[in-house]
Amino acid sequence: MSITSGMKGVVEDAAAHAVNGCSCSQAIAYAFSQHYDLDNKLFLQISTGLSGGMGGAGETCGVVSAGVIVLGAIFGPRAIDDGRSRQRTVTLSSEFVGSFIQANGSTLCSKLSYGADLHTLEGAIALRESGRPEQLIRSGAQLLYLLLSREISNAQA
Repeated sequence: MSITSGMKGVVEDAAAHAVNGCSCSQAIAYAFSQHYDLDNKLFLQISTGLSGGMGGAGETCGVVSAGVIVLGAIFGPRAIDDGRSRQRTVTLSSEFVGSFIQANGSTLCSKLSYGADLHTLEGAIALRESGRPEQLIRSGAQLLYLLLSREISNAQA
């Protein structure tokens, strides 16, 4: 696993992807897949439906969902019977979710987006223009990067 740039690089890339049209989930998944040598096209695709809190339902924020997917891709099991990797990934995912809640107050997209109606184009545009998605993407990207860096460093020690 090679890290192609530091925290500033992946955070700025994630924010730029959002400005250029990616949803929050896509911005996180795509940026981290690029920086951690994962299949970036696949990550762009699989993160799409996570937008707006799971298909616009206002549930778990796409930043959080995509972060959990990235953790699974990096630390998850490579075989069905690899319970140790599964447990490690669940533990790391829980830590990421907890740190996101601590930093942002919730994981619910409906709360984080101040109730914007993400089922309408107008609601989505208003939210994007508010700058809130970029704030959440930056926050989540920093938290995820710090967690990944720590775990990768520990594994190499």
